[in-house]
Amino acid sequence: MNKDLSNNTSEPLYRQVSERLLSEIQAGQWAVGSVLPKEVDLAKLLSVSRVTLRQALDILEKGGVIRRVRKLGTQVIAQDMAKRYTQRMDNLDNILRLAGQTALRVTGLATVQGTPDEGLRDHQSVTGHWLAVTGVRHLRGSNTLSTWTQVFLDNKFAGVAPLLEQEVDSVYQVVEQVYGLSVHGIAHRISACVLDEPLARVLGLPVGSAGLQVQAWLTAADGTLIEYVRSVHNPDLISIEIQTQREPG
Repeated sequence: MNKDLSNNTSEPLYRQVSERLLSEIQAGQWAVGSVLPKEVDLAKLLSVSRVTLRQALDILEKGGVIRRVRKLGTQVIAQDMAKRYTQRMDNLDNILRLAGQTALRVTGLATVQGTPDEGLRDHQSVTGHWLAVTGVRHLRGSNTLSTWTQVFLDNKFAGVAPLLEQEVDSVYQVVEQVYGLSVHGIAHRISACVLDEPLARVLGLPVGSAGLQVQAWLTAADGTLIEYVRSVHNPDLISIEIQTQREPG
């Protein structure tokens, strides 16, 4: 493995690769306007798989640093990540991509009973307890907080807690890795909200200003709930784009 990439960290390898490439771009090794080596060559240069490299390039592409140009390759178009992110809700992969464009810093863990959030009103915990994970998100390449979030998991998934001590892409991905599950479906509820003093302070906005609230229910293939999450975004940094098409006929 390339000496600048390490297994001695909880940060996923593809994120290490994206940060490595971004630092090289910022240092001028890959100038704006230049074209990166072909994927097979760049993966070999970094001593990573092409799958890992593609995940890393996806972060940089969605961050506005590179773009893929047909018959040309991957071109560098900026030295810094975009200062805002649009979450596209046209398919499952794009919906989940927010986890790669932002990093989650966990600020609190607690075990709770009952119905700690109205979004869990129609769901029961198998264990009778929920693991409540509170945290904040920031866009890649920026320390400005974009999102306050709270995730609820059945306490049967409490084994993920030690893995949340450092920044992660998302809680559900840790659950997938530890318990061998995968997200099969997501339901969303999007609304505006008024920021109270604690939320306004976290997001660096005036008290009483508008926030973008998103509730999401992530389910496995058998319909069981993997996680419920309530997030409040700074609308200046995170927006949502929904696309759909009329069925033919």
